[in-house]
Amino acid sequence: MMQAMSSPECMGAMHQMMQDGVMQGMMGSPNAAAAPASSNLPDFTRAYVDAMNEMHGPMMDGVMAEDPDVAFVRGMIPHHQGAIDMAKIVQQYGDDPQTKAWAAQIIEAQEREIAEMQAWLEVNAGGEPAALGQAVGTVYSANEGGNSISAIDLGTGAVRTVSIPVSPHNVDLTPDGKLLLAVGDPAAEGDHGAGGHGGDGAAEGLLVILDSQDISAPRTVAVGSHPAHVVADRQGRAFVSLAGGDAIAVVDLARAEVIGRIATGDYPHGLRLSPDGAELYVANVEDGTVSVIDTANLSEVTRIPVGAAPVQVGFTPSGDQVYVSLRDENRVAIIDTASRKVTGKVDVGPNPIQVFVTADGGSVYVANQGTEEAPNDTVSVIDTATGQVVKTITTGGGAHGVSASADGAYVFVTNIADDSVSIIDAATQTVIRTVPVGDRPNGIVYGRSN
Repeated sequence: MMQAMSSPECMGAMHQMMQDGVMQGMMGSPNAAAAPASSNLPDFTRAYVDAMNEMHGPMMDGVMAEDPDVAFVRGMIPHHQGAIDMAKIVQQYGDDPQTKAWAAQIIEAQEREIAEMQAWLEVNAGGEPAALGQAVGTVYSANEGGNSISAIDLGTGAVRTVSIPVSPHNVDLTPDGKLLLAVGDPAAEGDHGAGGHGGDGAAEGLLVILDSQDISAPRTVAVGSHPAHVVADRQGRAFVSLAGGDAIAVVDLARAEVIGRIATGDYPHGLRLSPDGAELYVANVEDGTVSVIDTANLSEVTRIPVGAAPVQVGFTPSGDQVYVSLRDENRVAIIDTASRKVTGKVDVGPNPIQVFVTADGGSVYVANQGTEEAPNDTVSVIDTATGQVVKTITTGGGAHGVSASADGAYVFVTNIADDSVSIIDAATQTVIRTVPVGDRPNGIVYGRSN
């Protein structure tokens, strides 16, 4: 790849591109001077031109740094991002296996190099990297558009992205942290780039089981139609919501096989276990309810009406309350688990997706994804004592998944439209770092160091 980048043709194109950027810079704002792609061109051509136009301005800004090394790195980051954007375009529109293979290699290599360059900039151009205190460990993102998982080492800032056999919508760890679980449709079948879980007739969805210390050797279990989320209990079982089957698949992880199924409401999605593991709450998107499942008897005991399009649930550490994101209401419902009734609703941002309650039970973080056409970039923070939003944090485009460090000091948010993870300092309620990961990251989970 580096040889290809240094070829005369590539260097000539780079030289011309830089000249064009200089001319744009002399005319004013680089982005303002970029010529839009003609509406008469094919869609893929306009996409390529738009990607190039978006790259020029940031590259010119980067190479204006006073230090030559910093200028190189700041210029190369948008250059690499431009290569990633072009590779994604050929994956969408192209039909030649070789170009798609090259595109996949480019995306993986350039995302890794961007992460390395950003870490270098933190040390050499902006002071030491922000200390992460006790938040040592690894954060895993499910990159649904890239059929991959990214592992962020919080101690070093290094990012490793590996391919898996599914288009993963969600990830979770077993309680002991030894196994990483991912669920989704088979990579050849899944089409999650435009949102939603595959179409009718897609191949049976899979649960992928990985060693959290070596995520390169997956085992798979066929679980059912369009698996959405997964959680695991201390008895060695995984519970997988089957959005296409209106059921929960129960998997024995040691035997790697389905041992039971539990009927739920329509289109079950996000799910979480109660702190004592006795109950499983499941958000049913299409019928506006939450299923309550007895994990001993493996049966649904009740179904709680909550509102329009519930997507995910989150227990307080005491287990007294459950917070439920209501995507189509732009609100979060609060369930009292004793009465199993909704006791209130909180207004949040547009199209809330995942919710996460911090370990101290004081705050609920809600990722507001927005729509495909208008991705939102905020996270609402709810104070559980008052039931009010006390802070709105700007993250990246299409905020989707939420997790937090064990000590509650840091919160991690996937940005589905920006292919990144935002790291939030819970004390200051600000984003202290943005880490590039794979394509369209959805679910996310934090794991302690073993």
